[in-house]
Amino acid sequence: MKIGEWENIGRARGLLQRQLGELGATEIATHVTINNENGRLRILVATDIGLIEFSYGPAGSDPEGEWLLRGEVYRWGSVRGVRLQTDAQINEDSGEVRAIWRLIAEQPKVELTANTGGSEQHALGALLPFARACVERAGHVTA
Repeated sequence: MKIGEWENIGRARGLLQRQLGELGATEIATHVTINNENGRLRILVATDIGLIEFSYGPAGSDPEGEWLLRGEVYRWGSVRGVRLQTDAQINEDSGEVRAIWRLIAEQPKVELTANTGGSEQHALGALLPFARACVERAGHVTA
């Protein structure tokens, strides 16, 4: 998924697109995680120049006050320990397949999980394109 396809990220969308434009980075895939307790967003953007980790949340202690977008670029050569894992099984009676996918990275610290089927299908559709972009690029060091 791309930044424009994510729902419920509000004003962060415009800020993210502006930041990528100013940097001259081309977005490949994006993954957004929302902290349900405080509404903060963790936004990971796989780009042509590296993996960008953004945090979007209140600039101070007041969640109704100003919000701040803070980002850090990790060149693909410095992204470490990227791996994609899956566990799947089939129900012998119904033929239903259940699978869990996990994207894990050591640097920056990333642990994303999605399941097949049901309400999790949207999460899977968001995770796998992002995981593919990270796995492909983390293995290729560019100058």
